[in-house]
Amino acid sequence: MTEAELRDKDRAVLHAIHQSHNDTQKITSHTTLENHHVRYSLKKLSNKGLINLEKPDGMTERTIEGQKRVFQTPWQASLTDKGLNHLKKADKVEIEAYENMSHDELIEKVHQLENQITGLEKKMQMFQKQIIQKLE
Repeated sequence: MTEAELRDKDRAVLHAIHQSHNDTQKITSHTTLENHHVRYSLKKLSNKGLINLEKPDGMTERTIEGQKRVFQTPWQASLTDKGLNHLKKADKVEIEAYENMSHDELIEKVHQLENQITGLEKKMQMFQKQIIQKLE
């Protein structure tokens, strides 16, 4: 399986599982993806043999955003050996891409990323102002 076969959302879910966010609620909270996107990714990753899924019976009690909540126990995910190898390979490819860049290319990449961050910060500030205006 190539890295290109997975969407960014699928990769985010796979990384979340690797970081011990192993159920749909935890993954949704960690990635900020919508619940239906997480469920779709979990099924896709399971079908590709990258994770194992288990649906435990019963209810789960958690404190979420300061409130005690009780809900049906969510799907539990765990990485398979294939999933772990996929993550290691993807990380290695990403690192190698930077290792193969010249000093000037790395400087240019840093500037591009800084510009992207600046642009995102400006958009976020505009969005915050819009929200405040709507609330007033």
